[in-house]
Amino acid sequence: MKAMVLDGGTLALTDIAEPVPGAGQLLTRPLVCGVCGSDLHAKDHSDHLCNLLHRAGFRGFMDPAKPVVLGHEYCCEVLEASNGFERGQRVVAQPFIAGPDGVELIGYSNRFNGAFAEQMLLQADAAFAVPDHVSTDIAALTEPLSVAVHAVAESGADASCAFAVFGCGPVGLFVIRRLKALGFGPVLAIEPNAARREMAARLGADAVLAPGDAAGEGWWNDLGLPLGLSDAMAQAPELKKRERAILFDCVGKPGMLMAIGAAAPVGATITVVGTCMETDPIEPAFFLQKALQLRFVFAYSPADFADAFAMISADPDSLAPMVTGTVGLADVDRAFASLSGGGSDIKLMVTPT
Repeated sequence: MKAMVLDGGTLALTDIAEPVPGAGQLLTRPLVCGVCGSDLHAKDHSDHLCNLLHRAGFRGFMDPAKPVVLGHEYCCEVLEASNGFERGQRVVAQPFIAGPDGVELIGYSNRFNGAFAEQMLLQADAAFAVPDHVSTDIAALTEPLSVAVHAVAESGADASCAFAVFGCGPVGLFVIRRLKALGFGPVLAIEPNAARREMAARLGADAVLAPGDAAGEGWWNDLGLPLGLSDAMAQAPELKKRERAILFDCVGKPGMLMAIGAAAPVGATITVVGTCMETDPIEPAFFLQKALQLRFVFAYSPADFADAFAMISADPDSLAPMVTGTVGLADVDRAFASLSGGGSDIKLMVTPT
């Protein structure tokens, strides 16, 4: 079968062996798969990414010296009836599969290929049948939406909070959409790219600003959540429209934590979702003086994935603007280049067949 194989930092359309399902596995045909920011990093910096995951103790992550087929944001068609699923049924699934050495991550495994291929295996007990009213493209957003569902849950968000989302790439936009789906707000979006600012507004952000816009401080002040210590100590309790602030770092670049700390109201929680792959110094005393909390979140749980799937099934149209283009399997490299260039595309989808 054909697959887009990453080998030595180069993507090439190659023939690989067809997968053979084992116990508890489904043989499927990928219908569509989103390109993730982690895929971009894996292509250009696989040694760095793999070293990080191995140091963190993930034994099921790929060996960068061996070929790998990426793709973990997918919707697939079942090819052989098995494990309670019928042939032809569309499914989504968590990208985790049981291998001989433990759990492996589909799309970052040298043993189990990802969805940039004509066939793939899925773990049956991690799969969900896609209802007829949900399009294939939107169903494939379940996996990246799960990251936002988990981030919002771990942030401690509730109706007493006000929110800011820094970075309106896919993760930040999913966080905005999740907050609004839960009825939380107001939500401020901060993003340098004009097209992504427009998308943030379409997905429900109550205010949208470019980084460094002085209006940000006024937005927090109007909510009774000052940025400075003296103003916070002088703030009359009856003027507080929200009890606390939660800010999401969905950028993941050096300098962002200090920048967000400076732009955060006193006593805020900063939830870090974006992956900064470089050493990033912070000034702990500054965070201490403003009583800021840092919370780092990673991936999601099976319950988060189920919640994301339920959210998509309940209102698939709300996420439709996220899909901004589709390419074939032979054009995966072009899609990677487009997304790395920082243009207007949000979520590009690959159709492997």
